[in-house]
Amino acid sequence: MKPISALLLSGLLALSVASCSTAEYVAVMPQCTVPPHPVLPDIDRGRLWDVAGDTEYRRIELYINTLWAAYDERQAMLEVMCDRSGRPAG
Repeated sequence: MKPISALLLSGLLALSVASCSTAEYVAVMPQCTVPPHPVLPDIDRGRLWDVAGDTEYRRIELYINTLWAAYDERQAMLEVMCDRSGRPAG
């Protein structure tokens, strides 16, 4: 059996199985309260670099930047999904 034939056959089988089931929709309401900013300790970065070394300092810096990026992304999503009154948009 050729690979394309196997893909077509499996696709048809998947469609026939999927068409037998019923679709159930669940309303999802976001919690529109803005979470607090992550609080990081006040650390002297020069001293941390001296103690941890360059490689470990870069790893810690990447972790902190990733934490802030995740917070910013979550806040941006809430702004899109919710209106200014704190209720879900729509």
